[in-house]
Amino acid sequence: MKMTLNKHGSFYIRNGWPTKIMDAIIHNPHIFSPNNELLAVDSIGVGRVMIKAMRYWACVMGIAVEGKDQIGIVHTLTDIANYVHEYDPYCTDIGTLWLFHRNLSRDADNATAWNWAFNIYDALSFTKEDFSTAFYAFIQREGGAYAKKMIEKEFDCFKNTYVSDHAFSISKIVDEDTIPFFAPLKLIEYKGSGRFERRKPHAKEIPLDIFFACILLDNKEHLNENRQIGIDLLLEGDNQAGKYMNLSYSTLLELLQQLENKNYIRLVNNFGNRYIEIHDCSAAEILEAHYHTIGR
Repeated sequence: MKMTLNKHGSFYIRNGWPTKIMDAIIHNPHIFSPNNELLAVDSIGVGRVMIKAMRYWACVMGIAVEGKDQIGIVHTLTDIANYVHEYDPYCTDIGTLWLFHRNLSRDADNATAWNWAFNIYDALSFTKEDFSTAFYAFIQREGGAYAKKMIEKEFDCFKNTYVSDHAFSISKIVDEDTIPFFAPLKLIEYKGSGRFERRKPHAKEIPLDIFFACILLDNKEHLNENRQIGIDLLLEGDNQAGKYMNLSYSTLLELLQQLENKNYIRLVNNFGNRYIEIHDCSAAEILEAHYHTIGR
């Protein structure tokens, strides 16, 4: 297993950054190439270290795919980012945040702390010391050679990705770069006295079509051969919506029942074997419908 820590330079993803990243890449696909560093600083308007952080976040959040050509490092917006840039350029739709959070939490190689926190670490309540000690033990078991201080810095960045000390409305704040981009999801809450807590969202906080698109994306290879997925897998499987969305069983079931009501799936309970049958549709169709709707 490849493990990556602190490639973000301790700069967490701020509100407003994804918009700047998408705009910059569309204007110049080579903008984040090292040989364009000064140009990036001038055109995007942040420092050199932040430019490197933006390049990192662009990839781990699934905003862009990185490659190389004869000029240097080149970035191409993903299909999801193209929808977002066209219909939700300021990322005010909560569905956009869920999609980018999904991508981040599933990237074990390049966003190891995020993947571990949502897929392996199961503490409902924790302090910085709790999190850092458990993550350090995991890193050591996997053969990593990071110092404990580096692990603690990684917790700070993880925490700052989701937890905000500010009261705000997602629809009003666009350019406030100090606001954590994923704070509106309220997945991690600060309870005081150094303690943090996972929060389980209600079904109404997750757009139904975004939830369904995530299931289709998470299980793309499986669905090529089998249109059935176990409900327990959706709830407890690594890199499944139940894990990275902090879902309770009741919330998962409520969302699945809503999908059945819309004729997207069929819920089956065959002598205790609980699963869903997915009707013929694609994540691309679902996402296109979602973004066309919010873009009206």
